[in-house]
Amino acid sequence: MRKYLLLLITFFIFQFSSDAQLKASKLIDNALIKAKEESKYVFVNYRVESCELSKKLEHQMTNETCKPLYNTSYIVVDIVLTEEKAKTYFGSRNDMAETNSKVKGFPFWYILDNDGNFIEMSYDANGNNIGYPTTKKKVDEFIKIVGKTSKLTKSKLNILANTLHEQNNEQLLSGK
Repeated sequence: MRKYLLLLITFFIFQFSSDAQLKASKLIDNALIKAKEESKYVFVNYRVESCELSKKLEHQMTNETCKPLYNTSYIVVDIVLTEEKAKTYFGSRNDMAETNSKVKGFPFWYILDNDGNFIEMSYDANGNNIGYPTTKKKVDEFIKIVGKTSKLTKSKLNILANTLHEQNNEQLLSGK
């Protein structure tokens, strides 16, 4: 079921641009080859260049503290959509801004095993898009997924959680 949902979402994202779809497909295919060689999973992140939450997730995954942690378990593929592509998908800038806090928006990500099988997606148990986790509950769900699909220890997962909480201006978990 999840695989078909993902294919449907990917189709809508790239419905008007076969070049973009081919480019994304090639990036993912190359990542799968590298992931197989390194016994890792592939973390595919779709984001919109003008979306603040997309920028926050990119920053969290690429900052000097977190990037090495993600890189121990994942080959990260960052697929960036232009604002124009996002407008095609969402209809208007207002819709796009609203989607940042709604169920099915950007960023959207999924995790593949190194054979290309879907392991996890950015949806919680209720079908809500975690995307960039902006609440403690979403951070906990994000960390649960990363913990399940990575080689990270509990203390390293706490580092990831703490950086998310810092970006969200929340109290740090490590203080408990």
